[in-house]
Amino acid sequence: MLNEISKNCRNFKPFHYKSLEDLTLTLRNLQISLPIEHNLKYLKQHLTLPNIKLPNRLAIQPMEGFDGNFDGSPSLLTLRRYGRYARGGVGLIWFEAASISEDLKSNPHQLVLTEENITKFQKFVSYIKKILNSTLRSLGFQHEGVLILQLNHSGRYCRKGKEKYPVRAFHHKDLDMSIGVDENMGEKISDRELNELEDIWVKKAELAYKAGFDGVDIKSCHGYLISELLGARIRENSEYGGESFKNRTKFLLNIIKKINQKITSSHFLITTRLGIYDGIPYPYGFGNAIKHEEDFPATIDLSEPIQLIQNLYTEGIHLINISVGNPHYKPWITRPYDSPVVGGTLPKEHPLCSVYRMITLTSTIKKQIPKDIILIGSGYSYLRQFSPYICSGLIKRGEVDLCGFGRMSFANPNFAKQIFEDNRIDKKKVCITCSKCSGLMKKGMSTGCVIRDDLYRKTD
Repeated sequence: MLNEISKNCRNFKPFHYKSLEDLTLTLRNLQISLPIEHNLKYLKQHLTLPNIKLPNRLAIQPMEGFDGNFDGSPSLLTLRRYGRYARGGVGLIWFEAASISEDLKSNPHQLVLTEENITKFQKFVSYIKKILNSTLRSLGFQHEGVLILQLNHSGRYCRKGKEKYPVRAFHHKDLDMSIGVDENMGEKISDRELNELEDIWVKKAELAYKAGFDGVDIKSCHGYLISELLGARIRENSEYGGESFKNRTKFLLNIIKKINQKITSSHFLITTRLGIYDGIPYPYGFGNAIKHEEDFPATIDLSEPIQLIQNLYTEGIHLINISVGNPHYKPWITRPYDSPVVGGTLPKEHPLCSVYRMITLTSTIKKQIPKDIILIGSGYSYLRQFSPYICSGLIKRGEVDLCGFGRMSFANPNFAKQIFEDNRIDKKKVCITCSKCSGLMKKGMSTGCVIRDDLYRKTD
């Protein structure tokens, strides 16, 4: 069923739904099914992880703001952004990607946690926790909020200063062309360098623990370094690549094993945001079938992602954030939109079908993994003011455990509070999937909602 999309899905149409009934009718015409639950009480339920309780079922997804200071520490703009998230009432804030390498960021203003700036991060984390927990108490929740820091190596999307410097797991002409680089730029990372990076990741996780975060995400999605390694079938003569599933997952599992050995606190979460399906046809990509000469998006095969999640569970991982695709390459598969970035194109797929793919892949995996693994789903922002009803339906049916919002948090950081207090999201404040925040990122600027936030409207 996952690989069978109706003919109607091949026609792009922008969001035009005036009511939930309009949306339901379109879903029916597209021959796709998403559960709708008008009772939003399911979003208010707490959730239990080993030694940690999440106060509700809503989360902020990691969205790079690229507004840190040059030393990698949070700026006043970073504090403003996360303070707005904390006042919004979600139970979990998943902080954006902090680079594990001071020299190879994807943006000069990307966050980097170091020995030199850890005091600034400690103050930052303490400040956000204080606001978040005060908000949660005011909304009647009994448990404290959870803060997770994403740790990332930008891989193919690295820069040295302002210059692009791709650090690849393997060469891929189309991926290079999508970001304006060629095979002669940057480097193909060696096994020796990867082995050294394992220990650097562990050191960054230890700093995150000292800074006061409740956990770390070893980022494994969206075409960055670990994500590429998961699909590195053409990486020959490498202990971290080739057709061997064990080799391609070795880097991620090694990092997690080493962090477990260094950080023994039962209250510190080790997790990953995992890209379960890239859409990139074989012999590249992850979560795709072994079929030759396919077009994008490739035939789905979740056997490897499910096996990886089983292996992560064996290493003590009980929380996984699910994503798909690569926002740098055919971004509609992971961020369905009504308007592309300047110079981009409209897909040949209906955006609701892209949303359906993400939701259904997540629920399919949920049914095939241990019941005590908590999954966070993605892709709900496109549904705008109707998203709470579908999220509530998914949680009621046990198809996902938490619903994470990325672009919506830029546009309307109070979306959770509006749900809890008013049983709705204000339709005048939703993300309209115009891609302008992605446009700011593409320009190397600090990112936010150009439509809803005056601070960023001035930079468009």
